[in-house]
Amino acid sequence: MNAKIDPKLLDLLAKLEVDALLEGLQDPEMRRNPSFLEKVRKFLKENQLRTSPETPGVKKIQQSAEDIPIFDDLEPMN
Repeated sequence: MNAKIDPKLLDLLAKLEVDALLEGLQDPEMRRNPSFLEKVRKFLKENQLRTSPETPGVKKIQQSAEDIPIFDDLEPMN
């Protein structure tokens, strides 16, 4: 069965999905929820949206990652 869906309805659904993701990213709890963040990553991947160094916030993430200590001298935990 190949049903035709009104393109305006598809546009509305897409907009609502984007709005929901953006709203979630504004919520401090949701921003730290791994399940929600996975949905954001999946949305970006499915829509072939990529970040670059020029994307707002990426430089800050890169700088934060540089500050993460590496503990090479620790003994493995058993």
